[in-house]
Amino acid sequence: MTLPTQRPQSAGAALAWARTFLEGAGLDPDEARASARVLLGAALDLPGARVVAEPDLPLPPAAWARFVQWILRRARREPVAYILQQAEFYGRPFRVTPATLIPRPETEVLVEVVLRTVPAGPAVVADLGTGTGIVAVTLAAERPAWTVLASDCSAAALKVARENAARHGVDGRMRFYVGDWAEPLLAAGWAGKLAAVASNPPYVAAADLPRLQAEIHRYEPHLALTPGATGLEAYRRLIPGAVRLLAPGGWIFLEVGAGQAPAVQHLLGAVGCRCVSCWPDLAGIPRVVGGQWPA
Repeated sequence: MTLPTQRPQSAGAALAWARTFLEGAGLDPDEARASARVLLGAALDLPGARVVAEPDLPLPPAAWARFVQWILRRARREPVAYILQQAEFYGRPFRVTPATLIPRPETEVLVEVVLRTVPAGPAVVADLGTGTGIVAVTLAAERPAWTVLASDCSAAALKVARENAARHGVDGRMRFYVGDWAEPLLAAGWAGKLAAVASNPPYVAAADLPRLQAEIHRYEPHLALTPGATGLEAYRRLIPGAVRLLAPGGWIFLEVGAGQAPAVQHLLGAVGCRCVSCWPDLAGIPRVVGGQWPA
């Protein structure tokens, strides 16, 4: 892997070098191509599709310098979202940092299920373990009548969530709490008042963590990825407190990993939830488990 001795004069030449460089670093060709396109677009402050469609675009020295540094970071398997400090979720841009997980498309299923199940009128809902705030902010943006509460044990993650709420103009209808799952909300007097609780907790079994992509296990916060040996520990901790937040007839919705739906359904049933169900993601994998608190 070598750097060019001279600056490429066009976007097309820069892309060709970057693809070859990233493939040499071990990225597969599709991943190398996509990373190069997105990073060059960001360096030029243009859509990635345009730098591909217009290979003769000039490449100013400052843009080339940025691009090279970003490609070097990507070659070390740092995720593009951390390099650019931004990722998209539910059609909106969100700030991300190494203190937070990078949004996953599967989590959009969690948002969709909440939006379809909970009436759109005035309500209070919560996102426990909010991280970047993607679920909480999206729910607030999609439902202007809702007040959305967000908790996280990481003050650094909550800072990012607050920034994202302000960015999308929903911070006036959100409240943020530092603490473990439902505990700070219960302490603030929200017991029995919520129409819904959502959470995407860590669910990777500890032994599986080293087998994840290098981008994940090297760079994303392990505290937000794995809760312990089985991957189910977070559900056992959060469910008893979460259901205490629910008003009669309220709902709890939890994102789950592959193969975990039956165990989490059992946990919800054991605390008294009814209508326990699961919803699949686009790959057909059961991705969200939910249940209703008795009316």
